[in-house]
Amino acid sequence: MQFTYTSKSNAGDIQTGQIDADDIGQVKRALREKSLFPINIQQQGKRARWPLAGGRREHAAMRKRDLLATTTQLAIMTKSGVDLASAFESLAQQSSNDCVRYVMTRIHEDVTGGKSVSEAMRAQREIFGDAYVASVAAGEAAGQLPEVLRRLADLQRSDIRNRATIRTLLAYPILLAMVSSAVVAGLVVFVLPRFQKIFEQFEVPLPAVTQVLVSVSELFRHYTLLWVPFSIAAIVGVVASRCTVSGRRWWDRAFLNTVMIRDITRAFYIGRTFRLLGLMVESGVPLLEGIQLTRNAVRNSLYRELFEELEAAILNGRGLASSLIKAGFVPAVAAEMVLTAERTGTLGMVTELMGAHYEEEGETRLRELATMLEPMIIVTMGVIVATIVIAVMLPMFDIATLAH
Repeated sequence: MQFTYTSKSNAGDIQTGQIDADDIGQVKRALREKSLFPINIQQQGKRARWPLAGGRREHAAMRKRDLLATTTQLAIMTKSGVDLASAFESLAQQSSNDCVRYVMTRIHEDVTGGKSVSEAMRAQREIFGDAYVASVAAGEAAGQLPEVLRRLADLQRSDIRNRATIRTLLAYPILLAMVSSAVVAGLVVFVLPRFQKIFEQFEVPLPAVTQVLVSVSELFRHYTLLWVPFSIAAIVGVVASRCTVSGRRWWDRAFLNTVMIRDITRAFYIGRTFRLLGLMVESGVPLLEGIQLTRNAVRNSLYRELFEELEAAILNGRGLASSLIKAGFVPAVAAEMVLTAERTGTLGMVTELMGAHYEEEGETRLRELATMLEPMIIVTMGVIVATIVIAVMLPMFDIATLAH
C-alpha cells in the first residue's frame, strides 16, 4: 500500500514524502528509523489520518482518575529523559480510553508540529483546566516540567483521595438513617393502624403518646395525595435553588457556617485553594494570575468573592493577609502564616504546605463527625422505636386488665 506522510526531523524541518508499507505501524517504524517524527500519515485513496483510530472525541470528558494516571505517567517519562513527543505518542498508543487516546494524539500532533506543550494543552483546556495549563507553561519556561507534573499529580491524587474519603465515611451514616427512617415510617403507617382497630373495639382510653402517634398515622394515610407531591416539590425546589445566584449563595454560606460541619468544609476549602495557589506560585505562575486561576477553579461563591478581594488587594499594592482576616471563614492562623510568608518571600511554599495541612485536618474532622453520627443515629432511632412500642403496649396492658 502507498502512504503519504508528513514528518518532522530532529532539527525541526518538516518533510513530506511517500512510502510503501503494509500498514500505518510499519510506516511509523520506518520513519523513526530515519529519526523522523510522524505528524500526518495518510493512505492514498483514503481520508484516514493517523492515529485517530479511536474516533474523534472532542466533547468527551476525561475522568479524574484517567487524568491522574496520564499526569503521573508524563511526570515519570519526562523525569526519565523521554522526549515529550514520544511520551504523548506512547500514551496515545497504550491507553484503552478513547478520550485519553484522542487528547494525547492531538497534543502529540501539535507538539511535533512545532507547538510547545503548554500551547498544545491549552487547546484541550476543557480537559486539563486553566490552572493545570498555566502550571505546565510556567514549568516549561523554567525547565522544571517534570517537577511541576509531579506536583500536579500529587494534587490530583489528594483530591481523589479526599472525595473517596468523604463518600466512604458518610455512606454508612446516610444508609443507616435512611433504613431507620423507613422502618419507623412502616411502623407508624402500617403497623400502628392495626392496633388502633383493636383499641377501638375495646373502647380503651388511649394515653397521650398513643393519641399523638395515631394522629400522625392518620395524617399520613389520609393525606397521601398531598404529602407525596409536596415532598417531590420540596426536593425539586432544593435542587433548583442551587441553580439560582441567591440560592447558590445561601447554600455556600450554609456549608461554611453550619455549626456541625463548618470546621470540616472550611478546612477542605482552604486546603484545596491554598494548595492549588501554592502549586502555581511555586511552578512560576505570577501571583496575580495564580489568584485569578484559583478563583475560577473554586465553586463556592463566597470563596470566589474572597479571591476577587485578594486580586484587588494585589492590584492596589496591599497584602493578602488583611483580606483573609476580614473574610470570617478563613482560620486566623492561616491568615497569620500568609502574612509571615509575604514578609519572607516564601508565599508559594507556605500556601502549598498549609493546603496539605488543612486537607489532612478536614479529613480528620470528617472522621470524627462520622464516628459521632453513627451512635447518634442509632440512639435517636432507638428512642423513636421505643416510644412507638410503649405507645402500643400501654393500651394493651389496659385491655389485659379489663379482660381479668
